[in-house]
Amino acid sequence: MKEPGKTAARPYALHGVAVALAVLLSPATIGAPVTTPTADPGKTLIIIGASYAGSWGTPSLPGYRVVNRGVGGERTKETLARFAADVVAAQPHAVLIWGHINNFSSIPAEQMEAARTATREHYLGMLRQAREANIAVLLATEIPFAESTDLLDQVRAFVGRLRGKQSYAERVNAQVRDVNAFVRDLAARERLPLLDFERVFAPDGGARKPEFAKEDRSHITPAGYAALTAYTREQLAAQRQ
Repeated sequence: MKEPGKTAARPYALHGVAVALAVLLSPATIGAPVTTPTADPGKTLIIIGASYAGSWGTPSLPGYRVVNRGVGGERTKETLARFAADVVAAQPHAVLIWGHINNFSSIPAEQMEAARTATREHYLGMLRQAREANIAVLLATEIPFAESTDLLDQVRAFVGRLRGKQSYAERVNAQVRDVNAFVRDLAARERLPLLDFERVFAPDGGARKPEFAKEDRSHITPAGYAALTAYTREQLAAQRQ
C-alpha cells in the first residue's frame, strides 16, 4: 500500500538514473570528449613569421584550425629562437613558415651575402625541429617590397638605373628572390607543400603590385590579404584531393 505523502514515480526516477549511469560508464563513452554533433575543429596549423604573417590573423583555411604566431619586426634568427616554444611545444599538426624580408632591411650591401647564408640555415633549423617533433611543414616564399608610384620617384629610379644604381626596394627584393629560390628548391627536394606567395604578389618577377602594398610600400593591404587567403585556400584544397 502506498504510504501517505509518497508518489509512485520514484521507481521510474531510479530506473532513469540507472540507465544514465550505464550510458556514461559504457566503453564507448569513457574518455570521450564532450562535443556538439557538428563540431569539427580540424587539424591545427600554426603560422609563424614576422609582421606579414602576424597581420594575416587567423584566416579560414580548409582542413585547419589556424593559430597565428607572427611577431612584428622579427628576422628569421628570432623566429628560429622561439620555434621550440611557439611551435614544437604546442604540437600542432602542421606549421607554415613564412617570411625573411626583415633579414635584408637596413643592412649594408657588404652584409647581404652573409645574411642570405644565415637565412638559409635558419630555414633548415626550423625544418629540422619540426620533423623531430613529427610536425608537418608548409613553406612559403616571401613577398617583395613595392616600388613608389610617385612620378618623381619613378624618374629618380630610372636615372639611377641608367647610372647602374639600384633603389632600396630593388636591393632588398634581389635578396628576397634569391632566398625564395632556395625555399622553392628546399620544398621540391624535401617534398614539402609550397605556397608561392611571391608569384601572387609579384607575378612578373619585379616589385609587388601597388594595390597590395600600404603607403610604406612594405606592409600588406586588405586586398593583398584577401588575395593571399584565396590563393592559399585554393592550394590547400588541391593538396587534399
